[in-house]
Amino acid sequence: MKRFNQLGVVMLMGLSVLISATSCNKKLDIVSSSLGSESKEWASISDTRAHLMGMYGLMRAATSNSYAHWVYGEMRYGDFTAYSRADLRSVQENKLKAAYPLVKDLTDWRRFYAVINAASLFIERAPQVMEKDRRYTERDLKFDIAQARTIRAFMYFYMVRIWGEVPLLKDSYDNGSFAEVGKSSEATVLAFAEEELLKAAEELPYVYGAGTQTYYGENSSVWVGVLVNKLTAYSLLAHVAAWQGKYINADVYAKFVIDNYTRGGLEILSVPNIVNPTNGLFGPSTRAQILAIRSSYELGEATNTGHIESLTLGYPIVTKAKPDIYISRDTINQVFDDVNDTRFGIDSVSGLVRTNYFSNYNGDIPIFSKIKVIRDGSGDSDFSIFGSNLVFTRLEEMILLQAEAKVVLGQRDDAIKYLNQIKSARGLKPYISSSPNDLLEEIFLERRRELMGEGWRWYDQIRLAKIKKNNQTINDLITNGGIYWPISADVLSRNSKLQQNNYWK
Repeated sequence: MKRFNQLGVVMLMGLSVLISATSCNKKLDIVSSSLGSESKEWASISDTRAHLMGMYGLMRAATSNSYAHWVYGEMRYGDFTAYSRADLRSVQENKLKAAYPLVKDLTDWRRFYAVINAASLFIERAPQVMEKDRRYTERDLKFDIAQARTIRAFMYFYMVRIWGEVPLLKDSYDNGSFAEVGKSSEATVLAFAEEELLKAAEELPYVYGAGTQTYYGENSSVWVGVLVNKLTAYSLLAHVAAWQGKYINADVYAKFVIDNYTRGGLEILSVPNIVNPTNGLFGPSTRAQILAIRSSYELGEATNTGHIESLTLGYPIVTKAKPDIYISRDTINQVFDDVNDTRFGIDSVSGLVRTNYFSNYNGDIPIFSKIKVIRDGSGDSDFSIFGSNLVFTRLEEMILLQAEAKVVLGQRDDAIKYLNQIKSARGLKPYISSSPNDLLEEIFLERRRELMGEGWRWYDQIRLAKIKKNNQTINDLITNGGIYWPISADVLSRNSKLQQNNYWK
């Protein structure tokens, strides 16, 4: 409880500071305000801690508001079907100029630039604190700026996957200079993100506050699973490379994570340790993470919106009669086709259903209940407040990305080895080299099973289609720029140097 109370106060203070202090390019319409008192804000170690925690709070808002992470990553041509919500159905069908408030909100990139600007501001101003407060050490500054670089690079990578070309802002805009900025190419933005991540990776620790060295006066138990670290940077580097089809680089970066994961306290998790709502992957445990965005009930961050549970859960898990989105029985049976799969399986003799990923399988609508953290994980159906973590990547995901890189590079034996690590952990028969099933498609099928509901399905389809060129729908969208979202009309109206993405003109 001590950990949650201390961290909660700091994160709330930090978010408050950044909401009031962060400003950016007006033509991108990021909230700006008078910063006349800012010189006083960057005067002590308390200020750097507050601004740092505020960055994480802004990142949570950017990825969670309007269910962004899940709608961007799961709904377009994905496994989930909208039950009765026309706005979600429009995304499912790639009708991204539909006049629904949720769809319009998701075309707006301003919340991501708020995070970027907060990170840039931190990089520029934090060195001043070391000059004014002797408690703020060179090590603290190194760790903090590396985190800011990682978060800024993450947001750029995140936006490139959504919009393709985006404005590249390397400096904060807190000085009244509101010049209009045009879009930079995808390659330019990702090159900057890679450069930032490489710089950060040199400075970031595996664990904060290890041994006798505290971090902001706290030991590692306070920070574990909360802050980005060295493995985070290398994991993001691997994904930046894979998105560009640079699989030699992706292989190198993913290998670093896999070779060093124990130094970050990571492990391959059993399915019960993934789905358990109180001490599992998505619950309020202090489990080590590569990159997770926390929303703890104990910190007052749990909400009834902005979590996947708000969309996927229904009666009897919560009082809502039907979920907003669901996965059909036909899709479940197609994807989970092995009775021994510990994520989901049906005993052919007894007919009993393994319910780790799904509940109510035999009811009217199956409920995707892999993630079901009500309050602190022990809440009941009358309290539809959710406190789950948004897990961007984890060790199992990185192992499968490494398998993907290996097969693209023609290293089949290594690809099979990494694929079978996950298959074995989930009770499945190993893939054998003589299998008639295409190895790459088998790897992506395993990603589909393992990472269902974690925001990967859309991006995985794009990467697979780029490699195999055998999905006409997705390949046509890639060719014509239709994989990207349109840019908000409000954003366009405020910056004459921006043009709508070609597919959506």
